[in-house]
Amino acid sequence: MSSALDSARDAALAAFLEAFDGGAFFEAHELLEAFWVTYTGDDRDFYRGLIQAAVALHHLGTGNTTGAGSVGARARTNLEPYAPRHAAVDVASILARLPVS
Repeated sequence: MSSALDSARDAALAAFLEAFDGGAFFEAHELLEAFWVTYTGDDRDFYRGLIQAAVALHHLGTGNTTGAGSVGARARTNLEPYAPRHAAVDVASILARLPVS
């Protein structure tokens, strides 16, 4: 991975995690998706899973339990291979927050 890509990834992850940890799940999703749409690395599903986790928790917060469960299941599928940690992210902690469908 190039250093420019490393910097973009690190910035996107930091912004995502700050929003995610603060409960701003829709914002977290938007921040990471801006990086993910052009990312072609082997761990692309990891970032997709983080985005889906944020969407699932956003749905949960708005009372859309069906959507939360559905997107949460897809997030779990994409994130589990990267547990317990990947790219300095505590994947196990995020998985523990996901709704069970």
